[in-house]
Amino acid sequence: MSNEHHHEALSRTVTEKLRNGQVVTIRPLDRADIDLERDFIINLSPESRHFRFLGGVGAPSEILLQQLTDIDHDQREAFIATIESDGGEKEIGVSRYALDTAGKSAECAVVIADDWQMQGLGTLLLNRLIESARARGIEHLYSIDSAANSRLREVARNMGWDCRTDPGDHTQVIYTLDLTAV
Repeated sequence: MSNEHHHEALSRTVTEKLRNGQVVTIRPLDRADIDLERDFIINLSPESRHFRFLGGVGAPSEILLQQLTDIDHDQREAFIATIESDGGEKEIGVSRYALDTAGKSAECAVVIADDWQMQGLGTLLLNRLIESARARGIEHLYSIDSAANSRLREVARNMGWDCRTDPGDHTQVIYTLDLTAV
């Protein structure tokens, strides 16, 4: 992929229509989004926070928020979905990945606000993440998730991700996607 296409895949803002007809904006996340990210996490249900962080996370710490918004668009990438709400921007979903040390695989995650699940937003955010990873030459994406997350299992299956039980923890599954396959 040319450098121009690579840059566009990483930096462009798009609007998409969800199943419910709502138009959302998907764009790269940056440090200035720390307040959006805080409100987003605080407003997730306990179940959604558990599925995202694989544990009990209440109100996010400033350190966690800084880590989540410290996106260098090189080793770490993230895209957020927003809507206009009460005259301002509101985050309703986020997808992200972090490269491993070899630079050929990346761990990824996606989370959607509870009221916006089952509208196709997770698929849109994952597609954006996949586009970015391919533009970077990443060969595999993987995600370690709760085996109880049936919604994610359905999305992953529909998108062609492989799924296997985590050999170190039977309550978790590992999803992988080969980005070199056509």
